[in-house]
Amino acid sequence: MTDERVYCLDTSALINPWNDYYAPDLAPGYWRSIPAMVAAGRAVLSEEVREELEKIEDDLLKWARVNIGSWHPLTDEVQAVVTEIMANWGKLVDVRKDRSRADPFVIATAKVIGATVVTDEKHGAEKDPRIPFVCERLGVPCLTPSAFVREARIPLV
Repeated sequence: MTDERVYCLDTSALINPWNDYYAPDLAPGYWRSIPAMVAAGRAVLSEEVREELEKIEDDLLKWARVNIGSWHPLTDEVQAVVTEIMANWGKLVDVRKDRSRADPFVIATAKVIGATVVTDEKHGAEKDPRIPFVCERLGVPCLTPSAFVREARIPLV
């Protein structure tokens, strides 16, 4: 892994580790590393991820408000890629269930800045697209949180 790689984290790369396998009391290094990587320009989180986190007032949201110093804005370039994504894989976002609204923005941000997406979503398929499926179609690298930990050499303790 080279220091030049940048990671774009999906909401699931925060929520699932927080609630399950990288809980702050079990893996505090994960939660120290993300803000440090954001500050160093090695990780980004879309403003849309922040909006998803803000749906639930919990300890993860409190952590994010204190620790994430900057959120990647919605630029014209990102919006153009979001438009392309939604034209091709509109089912990526389930507006009826208010699900996955940040997903196209995470992918688009990664594509625009040349980052690798980090998501805990399963692959999906054409009829039920998920982040890894769309990333594959667009040539955007995509990792699970565990692969991210390994590749970025994130200490868990």
